[in-house]
Amino acid sequence: MRKVLIILIIIVVIIAAVMIRMGTSKKDVQIEQGEKIIPVEVVPASKGTVRSTCEVLGTIKANKSAQVFPETSGRVTRIFVKEGSYVSKNNNLMAIRNESIGFKYEEGYIKSPISGNVGKILVDVGSMINPQTSVAMIVEYSRVKVEFNLSEIQGGSISKSQKVDIEIDALPGQLFDGKVSEISPVIDPMTRTIGVKAVINNPKKTLRPGMTARVTINLGQADDAISIPKHALLNSYLFVTTDSTAERRDVVVGLIGDENVEILQGLSQGEPVIVIGQERLAGGEKVNPIPRGE
Repeated sequence: MRKVLIILIIIVVIIAAVMIRMGTSKKDVQIEQGEKIIPVEVVPASKGTVRSTCEVLGTIKANKSAQVFPETSGRVTRIFVKEGSYVSKNNNLMAIRNESIGFKYEEGYIKSPISGNVGKILVDVGSMINPQTSVAMIVEYSRVKVEFNLSEIQGGSISKSQKVDIEIDALPGQLFDGKVSEISPVIDPMTRTIGVKAVINNPKKTLRPGMTARVTINLGQADDAISIPKHALLNSYLFVTTDSTAERRDVVVGLIGDENVEILQGLSQGEPVIVIGQERLAGGEKVNPIPRGE
């Protein structure tokens, strides 16, 4: 009986020691958590321009182009021009002789319908042609068009005569100015896009029909706006630091730009906004604000 009593006392002492140890550990953890300081990166809210753009692919097209057809049937006897050469309207392009029975073998001429450069010659000397045969292509490209498509949402942010920036993969480092000339009034039901055309002056004929163009369109711009980096915003709120404490701040958002976001209400210029580490915050935590770049 005495042994049993001793064993019970030992068990009670062990349990009590374990409970005390667990309580002490829990208290240490709570103290450690309470004193934990979270490092975050901050930038001051600043005033500037917020710009929203999009880039789409387009194709350069000649300002004017015309397929050339003969007025009568016959055989091509001479070709007076070469591809790439410039011709004026009504210049002779090639000679044709009607060899039909009952006709005299006299030459006639196929003339250019417009002024421009010979883009293609589609027949050879000796070819038999008729009024349905396309014999040449004339293009006028001292001014060109770039054709591109925008989504129906983007299409609502573009207007006629708006300027666009154009880059050409084949001409790296060069930027061309274009102006919107046409906006389709209908949406393509298959692609849900709107067709747009912009014109570009091309006096040196640097841009050639068929080139691929990268078109940058300004979808909106806010000047002198209080702005923050885009990734600082979490839905419609953000975090600022006040006396090394994280403060959750609800804000009213304006234009969402490519890199920055316009803040209409809820934030003042110069306030330190947390841009890295805010995902771990709920508000009220002690933080170590580190200015960006340090």
